[in-house]
Amino acid sequence: MINIRAEHMERADALLRHIPGAAPKAMARAINRAAESARTEAARKAREEYYIKHKDIIDTIKLRRATPGDLSAEVVSTGSVIPLTKFRVTPKSPQPKRKAPLIARVKRGAGGPITGAFVARLSSGHVGVFNRVSKARLPIVQRYGPSVPQMLGSPTVTGWVEQKAAETLEKRLDHEINRVLEGGK
Repeated sequence: MINIRAEHMERADALLRHIPGAAPKAMARAINRAAESARTEAARKAREEYYIKHKDIIDTIKLRRATPGDLSAEVVSTGSVIPLTKFRVTPKSPQPKRKAPLIARVKRGAGGPITGAFVARLSSGHVGVFNRVSKARLPIVQRYGPSVPQMLGSPTVTGWVEQKAAETLEKRLDHEINRVLEGGK
């Protein structure tokens, strides 16, 4: 959640007190820009740690924007575990004659072979990494990596995002105050 601090509110109110309703509008705009920045930075930082596409992260993040009446914004990621094929897996497609173990890398600098795992295409067309449950041919179970909320919840990602959001909020509040003072709405 991105909230505006008291000193920011006091400064905006002091500079914009002669224009009715301008301070809350400027603060809401700055908070919303900081929230958008937090979403982008979260995806960027998660991609530094994990082998995942930017779009796969951004699609799970929702923004609740600030308004002049409610000066707080939320950046929330929801989602379930991600199939292992969305990460770095070798081979990517089914290999019926493959003898070497399947290699999966979820986190950068980590990962390796998964014994007994294989890539298969189901009758629905879905391609995934699977393991057999027993010696029998069926049933098989799909292998998964972490969910996006788990990736974004790591301390390094969270700390980075909070720092970047605070920096953006500071810059954008100055920008929005100057915008109003120069005659913008």
